[in-house]
Amino acid sequence: MKRLLIPAILFILCLPFLLLAQDYQVVTFKTETAGAVDFNHPVHLKALGSNCTLCHNSIFKIGTKAAPVTMKEMEAGKSCGACHNAKRAFALAECTRCHVTKEVPVDIPHFGAVIFSHKFHLGLGAYGCADCHNTLFGARTDNPNVTMKEMEQGVSCGACHDGSTAFSVKGDCTKCHAVRNIPFSADVTFSHDVHLGFGHVCGDCHNKLFLAGPDSRRYTMLEMETQQSCGGCHNGSTAFSVKGDCGRCHTAVKDVTFSKSDAFFSHAVHTALLECSSCHSGTFVGGVNSRRYTMADMEKGLSCGVCHEDKTVFGVRGNCDRCHVKTKEVNFKTGAAGTVNFRHDAHSQMYGCGDCHNGIFTAGKGRKSYTMAEMGKGKSCGACHDGKTAFAATAAANCGTCHPLRDVLLPHDARFPHVKHLEFQTCSDCHNGLFLSGPGNRRWTMTQMEEGNSCGACHDGSSAFTVKGSCDRCHTSTVDVAFAVRQTGVTPFSHGVHTSLHGCSDCHNGIFGAGASAKRYTMADMEKGASCGACHDGKSAFAVKDNCTKCHPVKEIDFSKSGARFSHAFHLNAYGCTDCHDALFKPNADNRSWTMAEMEKGNSCGACHDGKSAFNVTGDCAKCHPVTKGVKYELPGDVGSVLFSHKSHSAKGYGCADCHSKIIVAGSGRSSHSMKDMEQGQSCGACHGFSMAFSVKDPVNCEKCHKRLY
Repeated sequence: MKRLLIPAILFILCLPFLLLAQDYQVVTFKTETAGAVDFNHPVHLKALGSNCTLCHNSIFKIGTKAAPVTMKEMEAGKSCGACHNAKRAFALAECTRCHVTKEVPVDIPHFGAVIFSHKFHLGLGAYGCADCHNTLFGARTDNPNVTMKEMEQGVSCGACHDGSTAFSVKGDCTKCHAVRNIPFSADVTFSHDVHLGFGHVCGDCHNKLFLAGPDSRRYTMLEMETQQSCGGCHNGSTAFSVKGDCGRCHTAVKDVTFSKSDAFFSHAVHTALLECSSCHSGTFVGGVNSRRYTMADMEKGLSCGVCHEDKTVFGVRGNCDRCHVKTKEVNFKTGAAGTVNFRHDAHSQMYGCGDCHNGIFTAGKGRKSYTMAEMGKGKSCGACHDGKTAFAATAAANCGTCHPLRDVLLPHDARFPHVKHLEFQTCSDCHNGLFLSGPGNRRWTMTQMEEGNSCGACHDGSSAFTVKGSCDRCHTSTVDVAFAVRQTGVTPFSHGVHTSLHGCSDCHNGIFGAGASAKRYTMADMEKGASCGACHDGKSAFAVKDNCTKCHPVKEIDFSKSGARFSHAFHLNAYGCTDCHDALFKPNADNRSWTMAEMEKGNSCGACHDGKSAFNVTGDCAKCHPVTKGVKYELPGDVGSVLFSHKSHSAKGYGCADCHSKIIVAGSGRSSHSMKDMEQGQSCGACHGFSMAFSVKDPVNCEKCHKRLY
């Protein structure tokens, strides 16, 4: 048992030190020339016996931003060099112990990126950092670009890669520059492997025929035929010609779908009959310079119409379905009458494409829109929909055949049913005299309708039921209303409760104007009989005055900064709302916070909590502040933030008044104190410095408060 007890006691004694080790952080220094360097506090503290004062404040100053120190200064004993001198710790020359090396991408103009591998070069075992830094390369990100010609003269990589010390920069391109297959438009892929396999070297093409990288440009087939780009070799002499041997490079041409018209062009069908040059580049220009042609253009012999003229092959006119393999529904967005859907499938059962295109309708970008008035004169749909060939487009009874009807939902749960009204009226009875169909339509108030506007033109009590007093005929349901009252929060109004006792017209529009005409009233207005006060006068219904909680829900209020809580429920057992509102508290955003000193003078809570009417605000802290919390003091990163624990201090028997407001002023009056102030007995130093607790002066105790040193 004793053998087990002694190690356990030792572990418990060491536990604070083990826990402290977790609080120290790794600090990253960003250098201008050699990347980021990590300083590890736990590793150093372990080696130094957790004694902070060996470095602070002799080598490193706490509380001030350390000035950058060069390697030369460290070699003279400054900063890290005070220990890292090959005697007390490893030498500064062991660069990679602190400076993490990585693969470096080097952007080469006209040639993409080359990856330099630190791992590979250091792994050779023959070179150290100083062999390159800083003679050949500055340890930074803005090294100047060096040309291949300069490297061949011994600059940069060429200092070693000279063909003697290491392979030469001249002629061994692919050892550094990774090559890949390059995809081009028109289904062409250029293979570096294939071309290098023929014995060509990079210099045969770069930079004579091609500029590599972002500055490279694309060439047309016509330019290649003049021996530019690929045409420099593919001229029919050095290699097969770019002219006429399309399939040698364009190995996978694909069928083309024209999305706007649903037309389909098959390369496979056409190349089985024709050579590529039959169409390219005389009839069609491929790539970015290609253009689209209308059916009218094709009928004049352009584009597909060169061959499809009814002699060589079928003509473009009248054979629509040979190329347009499918048709789709067309949606016309009208400004006044919603979206109209045109069905090709329904019409193609009775008519051919040529019956409409391009005589009545011009498809594609040449298409234009027509008004209903123009259709009435035989334009567009009106060419057939004239009341003889097909139903009349302009007849009011036929509107719903093309224009989909829907019930219209209006504010305040009102609904207009189109279908029901069309049993008695036609579209033209309302459109566009009473209502504009579309975004230009306006909303009307109930008062305006009662004057004969909008729905009120018919709903006048003669032609149809009146808009006045027949609310539930249109407003099929009521909704509860939430009034966002600035002074008292959200106040709900229940239509359900009130409609069980009253009719809509008892309140609307005499007492309340609904919709845009609604206005807000103050409690003073209501007490004079306005708004809710018309009924809630203490006779017809409970009075608005003295019955606050029946409409205004009360809640517990938490003051997050101080941990205090105010209970409405508790206080309402003894007081009424007007005892506090608005004399002591303004229940709105303009309400202000009061300090404890102000409350002690009778302000805010102190008006009652004076030791007579109720317990005193001084000395009974826990009655209002039921929960105390830790207070975090944000300090500079090299010092570390401090967390003050109320819990640990109250556990030792201290009361709130022992510190507040004698030593520490809480709230907005709180001020910060320096370590020097504390050493002279201010703030924490009132106890921590006069044998009452550990001293703020003793450097061994720093970590007891500063838990996260940097």
